[in-house]
Amino acid sequence: MTSEHGKIKKLENDFTKRREIEMSQNQAVTTLSNRRKKRALMIIGIFSLFAIVFAVQIIRAKVNYADVNVQITRQEKKYQHQKATNKVLHAKVAQLNDKSYVEKIIRDRYYYTKPGETVYSFPNQAPKDVNDDDAE
Repeated sequence: MTSEHGKIKKLENDFTKRREIEMSQNQAVTTLSNRRKKRALMIIGIFSLFAIVFAVQIIRAKVNYADVNVQITRQEKKYQHQKATNKVLHAKVAQLNDKSYVEKIIRDRYYYTKPGETVYSFPNQAPKDVNDDDAE
């Protein structure tokens, strides 16, 4: 095999043949190495993409979990407040079912009297307003 590139001729001896074989093997190894590097980078890139997606999902889940816990705490406080209000209202209903309490309220607020009774008002005690809801 003689090839001419301008004035340069290639020698056909054992050294040049071995050198060509070595160069083709090195080129094959280099090509294979480059393919492996590209494949490894592709796998690492895909793995990184999945890791980022999963990390974002985990962070979102934790944020949602914290928001739900805050809402639960608020609703529990609201529930306790409503429970206390309900207890007070049940106590008022129980008092209104008591005849003596209702009679006392009617006498204090609306100035009702039994037949033959006289109501005296003292100057240092102001009468309660009819619309006053603080009677207990």
